[in-house]
Amino acid sequence: MALATLDLSLYTTGRPDAQEAFAADLRRELTRHGFVKIVGHGLSNEGINQVFAWNKKFFQLGYEDKAVIAHPGGSDPQRGWSAVGKENAASLYRTGFLKARMASALKDSREHFDQGSTRDLRYPNRWPHENVLPGFREFMESWYERMEAVADRLMAALERAFRLPSGALLDRMTHEKNASEARLLHYPAIDMAEIKQGAVSRIWPHFDLGVITLLFQDGVGGLECEDRESSGDFVSVGGNSRSEMVVNVSETLQRWTNDTVRAGLHRVTVPKSFEERESGMVPERFSVTYFCKADRDASVGALPEFVPSGSKAKYEDMTAIEYHQSRLQSAY
Repeated sequence: MALATLDLSLYTTGRPDAQEAFAADLRRELTRHGFVKIVGHGLSNEGINQVFAWNKKFFQLGYEDKAVIAHPGGSDPQRGWSAVGKENAASLYRTGFLKARMASALKDSREHFDQGSTRDLRYPNRWPHENVLPGFREFMESWYERMEAVADRLMAALERAFRLPSGALLDRMTHEKNASEARLLHYPAIDMAEIKQGAVSRIWPHFDLGVITLLFQDGVGGLECEDRESSGDFVSVGGNSRSEMVVNVSETLQRWTNDTVRAGLHRVTVPKSFEERESGMVPERFSVTYFCKADRDASVGALPEFVPSGSKAKYEDMTAIEYHQSRLQSAY
């Protein structure tokens, strides 16, 4: 299985036939694999290099500087710093769509920083003091807006691909009520001996909760997605450069499309070059994500366009915040 790489600029600046072709390709790849790679997204190499530089600077802060903006856990949207082991993806997988049997003691080896929209007064962001990390807040607020714009273009293409009425998806994830989250991720260096014991991984297999996820990663490797053509297997999601964006389907889009487009199961494990080793330090890894989410008061039930006449929707009508809180509670 090989993931396709699509050029978003064909949709944003191309002729109508090129736009139509991109939309059809996006629909095909996300329906088939739950994953696709995107280039031509409009984010500059300079900006991507800057966000990775800020990523590293943030996680180099001392414990005390991060602890004052620690996310308290629980079911509220994540804001600020989550230390290694605070969130565990195995819990999401165990209670999610597949309800797989996974041991309760499994732990993730990662820490992350999460932020929401500047317009979100209900769940305000938690920022390090300006004198601790000057310029960080200003850059990250700008980065969030840029990622939001890319997500909107991809969702518009999906509306077109499925011949949905204009706004059928985008009106459920508005700029004014944006509940999406940007995340900086750091996977500390870890000894293969600990990995081989079987209780710790970088991230255990899981689905994301939002609509789609946009991701940039460094060159260390380890991201894998489910190979739907070979049950139970995972394949590497590498990139030619860290400016190549990875996009995956998340649970809300699966619900909206009544299982027409299924969420992409994925994990982060050790790089291929370490798989046969019994010991030795796996290098640290950094990635940058944008979890595109529905407005909190938007329904995450199946859209009528995806429910055949005479059939019952597979997913009940509930708000996005109700769904997310029920799922996030299991991750902490």
